[in-house]
Amino acid sequence: MESLGIEVKLLVAQIINFGLFFFIFKKFIAKPFANFMSEEAKKEQLKEKMLSDLKKKDEEMIASQNKLKASLKKELDMAIKKSKEDASVYKTTLVAEAKKEAEEIISKGKKQIEIEKKTSEKEFKNRVIELSTVMVEKAFSKFLSKDTQKDINKNILKNFESNLN
Repeated sequence: MESLGIEVKLLVAQIINFGLFFFIFKKFIAKPFANFMSEEAKKEQLKEKMLSDLKKKDEEMIASQNKLKASLKKELDMAIKKSKEDASVYKTTLVAEAKKEAEEIISKGKKQIEIEKKTSEKEFKNRVIELSTVMVEKAFSKFLSKDTQKDINKNILKNFESNLN
């Protein structure tokens, strides 16, 4: 084999070196590296699992928030609707009270007008009586005696009052 350029001693030394290298590599480098790689793979799987759990929790939280928002919106809509109804009832009550007060004011005004009308009529009657008395006295003062004038005035007043009523 030496003629081929292969030395047996060197080949045996290289095989022993390769065996030692393989043994050392397997014992001190490959095993810890394989353990390290398996631990890294486990860590990566754990990371992915935790990430998927976080995504699920995030989705659940978003769904929960959406439900809560929908619930709050529904409650808010109901509160607004109730407030509108209450305002409508209150408005109706206020309008009814205002109408009632207006009717009372109109009624009081009519009564006041009626009282003032009656008072004016009495004053008018009294003035007419006074005026007619003065006219009769002036007209008949020259022609009639005082007693006759009084009798005529009484008769005129009786007739006038009965015609007014």
